[in-house]
Amino acid sequence: MENTITRIPMVPLRGLVVYPAMVTNFEAARDFSIAALEGAMKADRRVFLVTQKNANIDKPIDGDLYPIGIVAKVRYILRLPAGGIRVMIEGTHRARLVNFVFENGIYQAETEPFGSEIEEIDIRDAYRRRLLAAAEELSAVSGRFNPDTLFSMRELNTLTKLVDTIALNVLETTEEKQDILETEALSIRADKLLRILDREKQIALIENDINKRTRQQLERYQKEGYLREQMRAIQTELGEGQDGTEIEEFREQLEKLDIREEDKAKVRKELDRLALLSPSSPDYNVSRNYIEWILSMPFGVYTEDKLDLAEAEAVLDREHYGMEKVKERILEFLAVRSMTKGNQGSIICFAGPPGVGKTSISRSIAEALGRKFVRMSLGGVRDEAEIRGHRRTYIGAIPGRIVSGIKEAGTMNPVFLLDEIDKMSNDFRGDPASAMLEVLDPTTNTGFKDHYLDIDFDLSDVIFLTTANDIDMIPRPLFDRMEIINLSSYTAYEKFEIGKRHLIPKQLEKHGLKKSILRIEDSALEKIISGYTYESGVRDLERQIGTICRKAARQYLGGKKRMAVRVSNLEKYLGQERFKDTSLPKEDGVGVVVGLAWTSGGGTTMPIETAIMEGGGGIELTGQLGDVMKESAKTALSYIRSKADFFGLEKGFLKEDDMHIHVPEGAVPKDGPSAGITMCTAMLSSLTGRKVRHDVAMTGEITLTGRVLPIGGLKEKSLAALRAGITTVIIPEANRRDAEEMPEEIKKQIRFIPVSEYAQVAEVVFAE
Repeated sequence: MENTITRIPMVPLRGLVVYPAMVTNFEAARDFSIAALEGAMKADRRVFLVTQKNANIDKPIDGDLYPIGIVAKVRYILRLPAGGIRVMIEGTHRARLVNFVFENGIYQAETEPFGSEIEEIDIRDAYRRRLLAAAEELSAVSGRFNPDTLFSMRELNTLTKLVDTIALNVLETTEEKQDILETEALSIRADKLLRILDREKQIALIENDINKRTRQQLERYQKEGYLREQMRAIQTELGEGQDGTEIEEFREQLEKLDIREEDKAKVRKELDRLALLSPSSPDYNVSRNYIEWILSMPFGVYTEDKLDLAEAEAVLDREHYGMEKVKERILEFLAVRSMTKGNQGSIICFAGPPGVGKTSISRSIAEALGRKFVRMSLGGVRDEAEIRGHRRTYIGAIPGRIVSGIKEAGTMNPVFLLDEIDKMSNDFRGDPASAMLEVLDPTTNTGFKDHYLDIDFDLSDVIFLTTANDIDMIPRPLFDRMEIINLSSYTAYEKFEIGKRHLIPKQLEKHGLKKSILRIEDSALEKIISGYTYESGVRDLERQIGTICRKAARQYLGGKKRMAVRVSNLEKYLGQERFKDTSLPKEDGVGVVVGLAWTSGGGTTMPIETAIMEGGGGIELTGQLGDVMKESAKTALSYIRSKADFFGLEKGFLKEDDMHIHVPEGAVPKDGPSAGITMCTAMLSSLTGRKVRHDVAMTGEITLTGRVLPIGGLKEKSLAALRAGITTVIIPEANRRDAEEMPEEIKKQIRFIPVSEYAQVAEVVFAE
């Protein structure tokens, strides 16, 4: 028997089913699909098209494809400017997918012909006439086929083409299209299609009936509205009409509002419209809600500022420990407001890791001024309407969150906190960051217009404050309008004072305890900070204190009236220590160096490992490194090559060896311009066999000539080194001033070594 299995390139389709004798075009974006289509063009133009069962699968495997597809010829391929290709194909015949493999970057399919199109002439003609009649009946009730399509179907000379053409124009789901494609016998395909045509005709008749009833109902509403208006006019002429009490109350409230006359005229027009609407009308509630929103806004209501700097300073000192520079800048901000009588100046953005007090200090500013406080979280906001509101043409339209916040405050000059402004995003619904420009820019926010209220809204008296974890994520136009105040990580001493002064009393009160019932000793609090928390802020510290309070509350109800938490019994409350860093080297070694990194959550240690093995001079980088860190590694290696004699290396080293650079915790992406000298040290250690001191950490970028460039986030990195027990940190010379401005607690425990050239690093870090 002749072998009927054919091997040709295969293209999996997503959400598309193609029929024989069908000419169509589609776009291909996946690399293996593009390669298969281009390969077919260079060969015999044949390609096997088969539909995926799940369109979300990017690279299908066995079981992800339908068993039946078609063999098609590629007519032409057009490359698209944005990537991918557009291809026109012509189906030739059905085929069964016997097997497929992925090799050389494309799918290769083994197929065999599927189905026979031979039918008796009289049966074929009968089906053809019945299908044409059913299609014409469907078109008559639904307009599914245009006259040109019906004419072209009458001209088709085979039942196969007629079935495929009708299926293409009628079927909507991929499952139904694939079912017709997989049906082997032509007569059975025709029977299925006849049933579908009859079903669609019945659905179309029902839809027509629904539309007719809806139209009649709308006409009745319009007629009722006209008659009600006529009746109201007759009652007025007879002196029997009554003005709506509620409408008159709305009018009285409107006249008292402190808004422009043209805005009042706009609301009056809406009130006149509301007076003519029937309460049963769909527009009645829309109009009423709009008027109620306007009348509920606090136009003309302002809170008088308490610009007593001494009292403001007392509030800040009472609520927050440390942060002297931050407090100083806030007091300057309040002093300018006192001098200018309301000129707000720049928008303040508190930037820093989570839990360092960005939101709480914003509340303290409101308290110091005696103003209402409103917080709006921007995390995940990607719809412009969240800021500017929805237009009233949409069902369920509401004002934006700016206007809603003003209403919630009940005053036109609250302190308005825009929290996590760095986490806004955008999509097809608009760019909320661009809408936020109008809110924050003092030159434009005097006439802010919410799409729902559609009247000018003066935001110039609102004090807008913002917070961010990572200022690099703030859109540049917004960033230019802000003054950044950095709230850096807390030192262990600061955490201790915050815990003792604020967190412990707060948690005791929250859990219904008193100091006489539960006492947390200072040594235990220090142990909680060092052994049970690893953070820049104090949120986790507060959670640990809360855990102790919960357990104490249970013991109190069990009969124990006094409890003291000491280092000796701390494990009974919190379990074993959570943070004992085992990833850092405990002794001097070859090829392992401790680096320091900054993240939006604070500083962290980042050990870098290197190894030399037999190979061909290649370099392997692992650990989810970003482009900047990869470039740092290449720059460091080039620097070592250029200084081979200085470091005692032979010319042409690594010709027969490979170097592997790895940064542990491979699941965490890493990038940034501060790992150059760390990578250089790790490479040099592996190449020379010299051990690196395990008690030294470093941060700084390297150039091809060996210069060490400055870095950011030194305080956070230093605290990370301190938490890891490292007492010597190599920093760039340009960061010497940052080191000198460090809190005394850090400077007493860490020895900073500023360097300007890498040779200075090598003198310090190598143990021998």
